[in-house]
Amino acid sequence: MTEGRAMVEKGAARVRIVGLLAEMALVVFAVLMALAVEEWREERRLVDFADRVRAAVLAELDANLGELRRTGEPLSELQTILGEVVSAQDLSVMGDDLQLNLPDLSTAAWEVAQGSEAAPYLEYEWLIDIARAYEVLDVYSEASSNVIASMAALVGRTPTVEHISDVYGWLAIINDVHGQAESRLEEVLAASSD
Repeated sequence: MTEGRAMVEKGAARVRIVGLLAEMALVVFAVLMALAVEEWREERRLVDFADRVRAAVLAELDANLGELRRTGEPLSELQTILGEVVSAQDLSVMGDDLQLNLPDLSTAAWEVAQGSEAAPYLEYEWLIDIARAYEVLDVYSEASSNVIASMAALVGRTPTVEHISDVYGWLAIINDVHGQAESRLEEVLAASSD
């Protein structure tokens, strides 16, 4: 009878061990499932965030294109007037009401996009196209800064044809880059809408 009892106890212990192992396996499975679901949610959140970042960058480029279009003609007209002053070597051609109408370009969305956790979820080719568009805008901004500096040198002074020639030279560069920037932004926006 002791042998029988020992076998029953052994069998009961095995059943308990098997039960504990099954319970442990279920706990491990539940933890792994929870981790997988959490990882999936995080991945989904980052993909959604990348979509919002992409939309913000495209909206910013569209707004920049609008600014370039708004200011293109006035800048060309100013360059024409200053070109006439330089050609005639006569300041009286200039008139009194010259206005420098530069676009208000933004890079905020692009700067945020580059440093965000969404960056790895943006398409590489798209990032390259966008970076090239912003490079053109950087060149434009640099030339704009030089025009502003040249015009600031005229404040409180009687302008000379030399001063006007400096401003004219920078405006010529701006108008050239202006056309390139418009074209580049149009290309990028058209490609992104496909």
